[in-house]
Amino acid sequence: MSDARRATLHAAFEATGYVVRPHPLVGDRKHVLRVGAAHPALDAALSAHGFSTWAFVTAWNPHAHPRPPRANARLQQRLLALLGGRGHVAVSAVGVAEDRRWFEESLFVPGLSRDEALRIGRLFDQEAVLWGTVGGGAELVMCREPVGA
Repeated sequence: MSDARRATLHAAFEATGYVVRPHPLVGDRKHVLRVGAAHPALDAALSAHGFSTWAFVTAWNPHAHPRPPRANARLQQRLLALLGGRGHVAVSAVGVAEDRRWFEESLFVPGLSRDEALRIGRLFDQEAVLWGTVGGGAELVMCREPVGA
């Protein structure tokens, strides 16, 4: 991937709204996560359930190339099965571009470590995952380092 494309994707990821849909684990309300931002209402809900970390992951559009809806749905089912097989509960989520021209169905996973989130992102050929800790800001974790980095 060219440095210019990587920079464009990084900027798009930083501008994305990472929407966690209502679920008991997140206080039965919607949360919109932003890179670098703290999310105190989400933190409170996660703390109440004993979680101190979280990740926002997807299997959609590997290598940041659009795929047909059916292909994305199959990939997402594999991701959901993998997480369930490892004992993780996944909350329905969606990443939405700032200009709303694209979206990716996603999963919010309480309790996922940074290393595990990164491994899952790499396994599903993702460019990045969003990861955070209770009391900290949301971190964009790049899954693919430039050659020579």
